[in-house]
Amino acid sequence: MNVHDAIIQRRSYRGEFQNRQIDQTDLNRILEAARWTPSPFNVQPWELLIIQASEGKDFLAKMTEQAVVEQFKDAKFLEDNSQWMCLDETEWKNRGDGVLLTDHITLPKMFQDAPEKLTGNILKFLLNNAKSLSILGHLGAGKMPANEIATQVRESPLLILITMNTNRKPPGEGASRWMWLSMGMLIQNILLAATSLGIGVQFVSAPLESETDRETICNHFNFPEYHEVMTLLRIGYIDTEDEGDSVRLETSEFVHFENKS
Repeated sequence: MNVHDAIIQRRSYRGEFQNRQIDQTDLNRILEAARWTPSPFNVQPWELLIIQASEGKDFLAKMTEQAVVEQFKDAKFLEDNSQWMCLDETEWKNRGDGVLLTDHITLPKMFQDAPEKLTGNILKFLLNNAKSLSILGHLGAGKMPANEIATQVRESPLLILITMNTNRKPPGEGASRWMWLSMGMLIQNILLAATSLGIGVQFVSAPLESETDRETICNHFNFPEYHEVMTLLRIGYIDTEDEGDSVRLETSEFVHFENKS
């Protein structure tokens, strides 16, 4: 697969992975792609922890479960999320951004069995009033999705925890900015290498939302205090050839050309 095809076909994979470990040859290719990431002054500020043992997975699964439960209690978090949720593919494609609600949340059976129009009206009302749904979070509404996501983390063939070594910084006032850019390029290299190998990757963001949780994770895995957690990736061989649909804004909506005199 050439690099352009990998860019276009890459997706955040939220489904179940095949029940097999990542081949060492494939893992080595992903890590080699990470190794050749550009960085300012070639400081290479990244550290990668490969997690395959059950103890590390269980710890991160529990952190994920706790974090998701708390998110469902957070009115601002729910309101912020609702702005980027689309109810159906028509709305999604017309907007050209955001995500499909059903890709991120398994709807209760009562919604799945209801007529499509009724379900749509109810979900639209809920999204428009997402802030008030925190009441349901306090009543335990987040436990089911929290358990689903935690199970995915626990059963993943492999997790990669990525941190930034803040001691390895380039000179200048923009040091932090350039380090963040290089971390983004590192993650993109990993995503594209994985895509080319038929390996799916999903960002596990919930346990990294709060500074306290990030510090807890660093301490658990014995990272020095000058390491900052960047992201947690869930990785495995995809269980379907269909990479899934996605949308993007047209280039005309974000590309601008200077006026020629």
